[in-house]
Amino acid sequence: MKEIILNNVCRSYRVPMKGNNFVDYLFRRKYRQIEAVKGLTFDISAGETVGLVGPNGAGKSTTIKMLTGVLTPSSGNVQVFGRDPFEDRKENARQIGVLFGQRSQLWWDLPPEDTFQVLKRVYKIPDSIYRQNLDKYSKILGAEEFLKQPVRQLSLGQRMRAEILAILLHNPKVLFLDEPTIGLDVAVKKQIRNLLRMINQETGATILLTSHDMKDIDSVCERMIVIDKGKLAVDDSVENVKKRYGTKETIEIEVEGEGAEEKKLLFPPQIKLVVEGNFIKCSYDLRDINAATVIQEVVGKYRIVDVKVKEADIDDVVEEIYGENE
Repeated sequence: MKEIILNNVCRSYRVPMKGNNFVDYLFRRKYRQIEAVKGLTFDISAGETVGLVGPNGAGKSTTIKMLTGVLTPSSGNVQVFGRDPFEDRKENARQIGVLFGQRSQLWWDLPPEDTFQVLKRVYKIPDSIYRQNLDKYSKILGAEEFLKQPVRQLSLGQRMRAEILAILLHNPKVLFLDEPTIGLDVAVKKQIRNLLRMINQETGATILLTSHDMKDIDSVCERMIVIDKGKLAVDDSVENVKKRYGTKETIEIEVEGEGAEEKKLLFPPQIKLVVEGNFIKCSYDLRDINAATVIQEVVGKYRIVDVKVKEADIDDVVEEIYGENE
């Protein structure tokens, strides 16, 4: 079943242009159109975990806002659960959980638990389900110790864990997460990633996640949608995207003896070398040459102390995609 459908969706903004003077800006203001999303088409089935990836200004947050009913598209069609997210936002709100990493739904001067009580009434969560989810997720997130503290006294990591707990209380069928790990330390990021995987596996919840931390995408998502300048650039499984674009590898080598710099000229042009003392970094593209050939070239010219092969990680893959679309 397709839970999320976008068909040729466009969204443009009207922004004021700077006038020649302050009076022009106030009384004779001119505007220009900015297209944030341009003809975006994709769909997501129930239970999928999807990463929505793109550089700043690509249209990720705008897309999430249209899917959650915050914005309407300028043209095209958006459906969530077969409904218009804006027109039917009350019905959809009961079935979705939404987190914007740079915005909070917690009351600043109240403890998170007070906000949770309000959400319990808003979503009409039965007492047993509310208590079960609160106990379960607060334990997993290590949130029990700070749920009674005012939000203003919490660290960023504590607040974000409380934000995630808040969107899980009503057992949403779809989670929309916009930068859920922004600014967090490694330990908290790992907690959140593990929780999202667990929720998907145990409840079958659909997850649409945007993040500039590619480890979030690699850890949580099975599918990756890349948008650039408001347009669809790539839509495939994370594994296939890695195979297609993750062709750049690096071998780091420690060698014995002198003359490492001089021997650079003996290597074929497909291998790019950087020499720093007795350490050599060989960079190459797997479409041009394989790792075994590179190592053979090195072994034939140096006495090797240590070798490390660094495959392209998800950050390298996404950088390669952005480069293709420039």
